[in-house]
Amino acid sequence: MQASWYRGQATKPALTRVGVRISPPQVSITVIEARQLVGLNMDPVVCVEVGEEKKYTSMKESTNCPYYNEYFVFDFHVPPDVMFDKIIRLSVIHSKNLLRSGTLVGSFKMDVGTVYTQPEHQFYHKWAILSDPEDITAGLKGYLKCDIAVVGKGDNIKTPHKANETEEDEIEGNLLLPDGVPPERQWARFYIKIYRAEGLPRMNTSLMANVKKALIGENKDLVDPYVQVLFAGQKGKTSVQKSSYEPLWNEQVIFTEMFPPLCKRLKVQIRDSDKVNDMAIGTHFIDLRKISNEGDKGFLPTFGPAWVNMYGSTRNYTLMDEHQDLNEGLGEGVSFRARLLLSLAVEILDTSNPEITSSTEVQVEQATPIADNCTGKMEEFFLFGAFLEATMIDRKIGDKPINFEVTIGNYGNQIDGTAKPGLRKKEGGDGEQEDSELLQHSSEDEADDDGELVSVSSTQPMKPLITDRNYFHLPYFEKKPCIYIKSWWQDQRRRLYNANIMDKIADKLEEGLNDVQEMIKTEKPHPERRLRGVLEELSSGCFRFVTLTNKDQSLSARTRLDRERLKSCMRELENMGQQAKTLRSQVKKNTMRDKLKLVQNFLQKLRFLVDEPQHSIPDIFVWMMSNGKRIAYARIPSKDILYSIVDEETGKDCAKVKTVFLRLPGKRGFGPAGWTVQAKMETYLWLGLNKQRKDFLSGLPCGFEEKKASKGLGLQAFPPISLLYTKKQVFQLRAHMYQARSLFAADSSGLSDPFARVFFITQGQCTEVLNETLCPTWDQLLVFDNVELYGEAHEMRDDPPIIVIEIYDQDTVVRERPGVARWEQSARDQGANRLRLGVKAPTGRSRGVSMEQLLIGVVSLPDRPGWQVGPASNRWADGHGAGSHPAGAPGDPTRAE
Repeated sequence: MQASWYRGQATKPALTRVGVRISPPQVSITVIEARQLVGLNMDPVVCVEVGEEKKYTSMKESTNCPYYNEYFVFDFHVPPDVMFDKIIRLSVIHSKNLLRSGTLVGSFKMDVGTVYTQPEHQFYHKWAILSDPEDITAGLKGYLKCDIAVVGKGDNIKTPHKANETEEDEIEGNLLLPDGVPPERQWARFYIKIYRAEGLPRMNTSLMANVKKALIGENKDLVDPYVQVLFAGQKGKTSVQKSSYEPLWNEQVIFTEMFPPLCKRLKVQIRDSDKVNDMAIGTHFIDLRKISNEGDKGFLPTFGPAWVNMYGSTRNYTLMDEHQDLNEGLGEGVSFRARLLLSLAVEILDTSNPEITSSTEVQVEQATPIADNCTGKMEEFFLFGAFLEATMIDRKIGDKPINFEVTIGNYGNQIDGTAKPGLRKKEGGDGEQEDSELLQHSSEDEADDDGELVSVSSTQPMKPLITDRNYFHLPYFEKKPCIYIKSWWQDQRRRLYNANIMDKIADKLEEGLNDVQEMIKTEKPHPERRLRGVLEELSSGCFRFVTLTNKDQSLSARTRLDRERLKSCMRELENMGQQAKTLRSQVKKNTMRDKLKLVQNFLQKLRFLVDEPQHSIPDIFVWMMSNGKRIAYARIPSKDILYSIVDEETGKDCAKVKTVFLRLPGKRGFGPAGWTVQAKMETYLWLGLNKQRKDFLSGLPCGFEEKKASKGLGLQAFPPISLLYTKKQVFQLRAHMYQARSLFAADSSGLSDPFARVFFITQGQCTEVLNETLCPTWDQLLVFDNVELYGEAHEMRDDPPIIVIEIYDQDTVVRERPGVARWEQSARDQGANRLRLGVKAPTGRSRGVSMEQLLIGVVSLPDRPGWQVGPASNRWADGHGAGSHPAGAPGDPTRAE
């Protein structure tokens, strides 16, 4: 059974950005019967709870083995992540009067996500073990037989093959527990220690605070934070620290729960205390599966002491924050909110000990403070960025100056109170305007004692130029603006390095598997050879990981989770490497499909291991600003641009020119409103220790001069504020737009009036509109003349820029509807100096068209005779591209005869 509201594997799905209408999920529960209930003269009733909603069965008189067979359905109109965290609680109550609260016999609980991960997303005819949460020493309280399923509304519940009644009545063999969970679970205490927080935003919820500040000059921190922890349906919170942006708690919240718990996530939230309404500042989820191991050499859940970074809405407070859901942990955070230092430990309880506390109520106690250096040595980090291109800027904001701001944590933030813009006096009147404006975009508190400037986090505001009627672009041309930020963080790069090694292994494996599947689909010969090569590459990558991690035996500032997780990852990858080596010799033509499934399991395991639960350096945010307001953003994981002297440990996007599409924050990025591209940027980013920054410009296209600030001390040692390119190549681009298939029906007639837009650098062109069709055939050539690319010619061949193609529906009332589909085209060197442009995966805004269903050809032609290229194929059968020729050369498929 595949639920209609979520398509994917039986795991907790992440929130998606695809604007597809989904049917709300349902939890259906059938209470069948109870057995061996403890008590005399019972009139049992079963209370079924899912989240905050309760329903009751009928009452059965004078029985310890009641039979109900009653069916309940719970509807939810919430995102999947919220629904999966809801707790299902089954409680048997002894009561002679439903109007008054009865005596609890026993209860059982698990989260909805645990049910969803089961085969067919259900438990069928299983027995729940009842226990008394008010007395953990009381032992078994009975069994409750039930069915639980998580389905999409209207979906049929697939009934498993019926066993005979004897097998179903065997309680011990049919317990309501996931595979691998022992029937006799133990009670355990979960200690969540909350130490302190840093970098909290201003939460100006009190008008009196502003009045006091105006009248008597009292200037307190406008936030009253406390930490709330939710786990297994219970809630605990620390004390409130009044008026503190950097609160200190040193408290622990203690939960008593069965182990292993049937609730997979723990929710930690910093909240602002207010007399009217407490508000979330930031939320973090700890997945217990990522901080423990169930294997023979496994370990109990453990975490920290480590910092966790919290993300959410932008930091400038408004009374009605439209992005408040982001602070609750729903969707992708668009700004750094705070970071919290915490730890987690688990203690298995001996219930036979008479001194043990029998209650499961949440306790809050004082915790022992920890040393400042226990989370790692503070190091100075350096972030550099260059903006090589800013195009496809939405026309709605094209009439005002635009600039880009880069932040890492609170460093670089020019709007929040912790990083106010600093104004610096000009010395002399001959300074260039750009220099003075860029200096003003540095933070006032980001200066050395000798007056040297340390950070420039924003580009100079610039008025955009018109590309076409939909998009604008910034005239960067040969002058590329730069930013640089110095920041200070605990040095936990080892965590990110290990994640990068595994991430690259997983990326290569995924690329290889895609190649194999494409060969099978197109019936190309010998896909088994490619699969053997994929396994060989996987095996060598796994052994390389073990070698690299063995070399670094430094245990300074490593937590227990760091040590245990490293040992676990090394075991997993060593085992995976051995299996891949064995599988390679077993891959034959007739066994290839079976082996392919096994290799796909390797990929899933690698992706799981890559996610590091203990944070280090916060993510980088790039914001497009218009008239001082934040418009659209991109979030870049810090590990992806982190530098290392070891190539495998370096982030996959470090010191590389990458294309970034900016999107609207929060809910505005969903649905039709979010399909329009807000901006397309070509960026170059580098992050590393400040003492390692000598090669931070090494990955940029050649042929530029560094332009330094013209004022200040020691500026020769500073990074450039802009790059002036002296080398450029002029090209002609020819886009052959053939046809598209299976487009989305955008009109009420069930058809569309499609046309395509092609964007390259600062130019854009459209095909003609074809009326009332879902399979348009344009058969049209679009020619882009005088395309200027900066750098050396060989760099264009090795790393060509992205071409964007958008499909629109023409509407006679509304001018056009954007976002029917969007593709990115990237060129790859195919040997013999030919450029071939292949279709990349559609972005999250695409609708209704598969990759293979857009038939195009793109030829990139140098517009000067100095660069000779090889002969091209005249065939376009695969629909993905063609060769590259000097304009009008023989063999050119677009040459006018």
